[in-house]
Amino acid sequence: MSNTPEYSLVLFADISFIRDKLDKLCFYMDSGIKLLLFTNNETILCMNKLIEKGYKKAKLLHIFVNKDLIINTPKEVQDGEDISLIKQFSNYFPKFNFEQYKIEHAPLEENIMVKAGAGTGKTTVMIDRILYLMKKGKVNPSEIVMITFTREAARNMYKKLRKELFLRFNLTKSREYIQWIETLNNMRIQTIHSFAKNLLKEVGSLRGYGLNVRLRSYTTEKRRWIEEELDTYFESELQSVYGNIETLISPLRMYELIDTIYDFWEKFEQKGFTSKEIINAQFGTAPEGHERMNHLLETVIPAVEKRFAKAKMEENSLTLSDLSREMDYIQEEYGENAFKHLSSKVSYLFVDEFQDSDDIQIRLLATIQQTFFSKLFVVGDIKQSIYRFRGANHTAFEMLKKHLEKRNVTINDKDYYLQRNYRTSAKLLEEMDSYFLCWGGKGYLSYQTSTGNSDQLIGTFKGEEELPLTIDNRKEEQKEQMRKHIIPFIRERFKMTKEINAQRRESEEEAEKEKFAVLTRTIDEARLISTWCKEEKLLEKLEVGGSFYTSRAVRDFHSLILGLLYPNDAKFVSNLVFGPYGKATFKFSRLISANGYTEETIDFIKQQTSFDFQKYNRQLKALPVLSVLRRVLEQRKPAQWIYSRRLDKLREIHELDYSDEQLKQDANLYAQQYELNLGKLFEKMHQSFSEEFVSLSQINNWLEVNIATNRDEEEVVYDVEDVLDYIHITTVHRSKGLEYHTVLIPFTERIFTPPFSKIIFNKDKTEVGWLVHKLGSGMKQNDFYQSLVIDEDMETIQEETRLLYVAMTRAKRQLIIHRNRKNDTYNWTWSRLLSAERGR
Repeated sequence: MSNTPEYSLVLFADISFIRDKLDKLCFYMDSGIKLLLFTNNETILCMNKLIEKGYKKAKLLHIFVNKDLIINTPKEVQDGEDISLIKQFSNYFPKFNFEQYKIEHAPLEENIMVKAGAGTGKTTVMIDRILYLMKKGKVNPSEIVMITFTREAARNMYKKLRKELFLRFNLTKSREYIQWIETLNNMRIQTIHSFAKNLLKEVGSLRGYGLNVRLRSYTTEKRRWIEEELDTYFESELQSVYGNIETLISPLRMYELIDTIYDFWEKFEQKGFTSKEIINAQFGTAPEGHERMNHLLETVIPAVEKRFAKAKMEENSLTLSDLSREMDYIQEEYGENAFKHLSSKVSYLFVDEFQDSDDIQIRLLATIQQTFFSKLFVVGDIKQSIYRFRGANHTAFEMLKKHLEKRNVTINDKDYYLQRNYRTSAKLLEEMDSYFLCWGGKGYLSYQTSTGNSDQLIGTFKGEEELPLTIDNRKEEQKEQMRKHIIPFIRERFKMTKEINAQRRESEEEAEKEKFAVLTRTIDEARLISTWCKEEKLLEKLEVGGSFYTSRAVRDFHSLILGLLYPNDAKFVSNLVFGPYGKATFKFSRLISANGYTEETIDFIKQQTSFDFQKYNRQLKALPVLSVLRRVLEQRKPAQWIYSRRLDKLREIHELDYSDEQLKQDANLYAQQYELNLGKLFEKMHQSFSEEFVSLSQINNWLEVNIATNRDEEEVVYDVEDVLDYIHITTVHRSKGLEYHTVLIPFTERIFTPPFSKIIFNKDKTEVGWLVHKLGSGMKQNDFYQSLVIDEDMETIQEETRLLYVAMTRAKRQLIIHRNRKNDTYNWTWSRLLSAERGR
């Protein structure tokens, strides 16, 4: 062996040569050098001490065997310097992933665009590439920025990278790994919004923002502004005795018009419009009888946008979706000079799930690259672009190339792609591929089948299932009628998943728990499945996001507030007393008289609890409210009651399926999650109110609004593996990036273009088409809508096809789809895409 490698060594040799060099190979790995052995002897007894020392676990040792191969002359490649030779090796070792190796070892100065299909190990490749940059390129973690689509993905990437570094440190004891671990917090692994916010703090002064710029939703203000602008718009009609506003806004009522304008305005933001583009958007003309609605929309929407921009500037605040737009303004006005004096440079910029970027984000990334001469690493899959409703552009890769070409920057988008699927069995992939090929042929899905850079996924393992793909054909008019078909499948496949996990526990096999999931198109559909499972007494987890303010912890706390606020109202007192704060168990329904609750009844109810109403009411008069509420939590310990109730329920229904110790562990996790949500609730209250001056009434009003409207706030993530088996119920959007042993997709009859009000735009964001539709009451539209809707309908079909593709590729072993043909004849549905004629 010649010079010492800096990052990796590929050795192509027979087993005798490897045995002779064993000590040197161990020295390399002890130094943190990754070793890839290509040999012809599957008997690796001589390697036992390597395996025992944990080289494989630390991913520093990879062995590939072809016992039929004769190796006369050993060959080696250091640090990926001879890719053509590695390619030759890969022809004889099919389990070796040449594409991953090539991406990991790409030249340090190259901009890289990776096309990565579902389940092809892109996270692994990104982590390996970062390790290559740090070890081979001596890049400081603080110079690396990684943009992820969600906060959860950012946390996951950070955890995995930290784990890799710890594994290598534990084996090598090298100081460089400790240094990297210590400086890993300086590596910016963030969502695009978090990254933009940090940038804005440094350059926001160019737009008039201070360092204490705040994030706000402005939900309440937006509706108030719309109402006020409508009052101004209808001023003459409101002053006239004969003014008839209802006729002018038909088929909507006033509250429906306010909702429609709000939704239309939000859609402008979701599609990435700047404030200037919103104000200057053209609504064109409208048919006779529809002109006034067209004039109303083109007047009110720009007016409220102007008020919105003014309010943000005056209050030094932004919305979450606004961050990238503000950076865009700075880019337009000041160009790259705006970013010249940032505190931390960006040498390498990684972007995960790049297909979900919108136009402004794409321009921002191109500007950052230009400013710092950053090297880009963007990875994604056009087939999984499913956030068009948020403004995501499925042509993001082409757009980025064009922005870079204008600046004479090249990015390699031809040589880097991942096809080998490590998630789904080859048999299931083969059955799904017939649908994907058909959709690609019809233009519904971007699906290339050319040699090499193909979209076709290559399975790396065989499944044992006889029926990996099941299409259950039905025709039912109502979702409730599908229950008799769906529940038996859920019960059967969930039982199979539980049996697999039980067998693994008995054999003490170290493997990740297998999961069964039901994936739906909408949140309402997911909730319906959750209700059915609860009624069937099946363990389920509804994972639809934005559920913090509807969580058990928040609802129970709201009951506490109402009980303290209205201590003489039987309904509120009862909810408090017989919940986790009162902890009473007495059944009081028989005490209610024919005339309802009496004072005696309320007093009796209060006597059934140790909750001291009088003490807490005295404290509320003398001490700050939040301080008293914290005392209530500390003294009443509601999580203990939640634990006890949860355990009782589990024992009642599932004691034959799991040991009592497992049931206790699950109940404990449930109670800890409850406690974490309470902690978050207090954080939110401290952010919203003054400690000294807030009242119970103000807290109650704040809670009522958030419980009714706030679906953006997530529950606290308690990152611990489930003890029991659950039916995971979630939406397709939420399942992105996840995988399940078995996936069931119900409710395929949903129409792609439902007959609701909608607003659409041309590609240049200059023309606005709108449709106002109310079932049974008629519709109105402008002329642009008719000219734009044809392209919009095809875009919708493509988006829905991509959604179904994502849903199907979450499955590892089994996929069940309930194809309800209810709407197939006249409308586009998932069911129609799945027809026997493959989408005809």
